[in-house]
Amino acid sequence: MQLSRLWREHLEAGCPSELAGVEIAGTDARALDAEITACVSALLTKTMRVDGRIERRLTEISSALADKQADAEAPVAQYCERLNKLVSAVLIESRGGRA
Repeated sequence: MQLSRLWREHLEAGCPSELAGVEIAGTDARALDAEITACVSALLTKTMRVDGRIERRLTEISSALADKQADAEAPVAQYCERLNKLVSAVLIESRGGRA
């Protein structure tokens, strides 16, 4: 499963120190990371269904990550790219469950 692999890679990579004080989608980047990690964990363990509200939030986060990636320097840009791949995988996985 691509989502599981992306999640493991993201957890292994960790957060760069340059992320301190950075806001993405109106949230501190480290808190946002925790929000997405909780979402991935709940989706993988089937303890959560991605509803319209969550899907809208993830779409908002994805857009904000792309914007931040375009404006940021290497460590933060790479982090945003990796996290956005994870968010995209969550959206794909959740949509697949409704198909």
